[in-house]
Amino acid sequence: MPKPTSFGKFNNLNQTLTEAQKADGWHFPMTKDQEWDKYGYVVRDQIRFSLHVQDGLLDVVEDYLETEKKDLIDINLPGNDGKTPLMVAAKNGHAKVLAALLKAGADIGLVDQSIKDKKITAVEYAKGWPHQIGNERRDDCVEIIEEFMRTGQVPEMLSIPEAKK
Repeated sequence: MPKPTSFGKFNNLNQTLTEAQKADGWHFPMTKDQEWDKYGYVVRDQIRFSLHVQDGLLDVVEDYLETEKKDLIDINLPGNDGKTPLMVAAKNGHAKVLAALLKAGADIGLVDQSIKDKKITAVEYAKGWPHQIGNERRDDCVEIIEEFMRTGQVPEMLSIPEAKK
């Protein structure tokens, strides 16, 4: 992905801190530009994106995926738990978020990096892996993934039902 041309007036996040935060010792060690150069994404935006995927907030996720903010994140970056955003959406049953991630180019073949003896992908999480209480099969997510694997296309968003709570 190309480096964003400008991070604007908030490139130096230290300028966004209040005087009280500065007095408490808060400090950002790098600018957004430096973070992008070192990691290929902006840490603050990556964390925010990941949390919104986890919570199933489609409008915010789409804002990251469909605007210039896409250049600030890595859509396939695993979190501390080894799961990519696609795996998180599948596990949590966020069908519309899962569809948006696939449409934006999320890699369906990546495996959970925290599991060494098996290759667990978003497909397995959608099917309820590991199969125990609290890990339910997410049929709507399974259908989206299977359609994508079969045709290379993401089903129309309007036809994806809301997940049951």
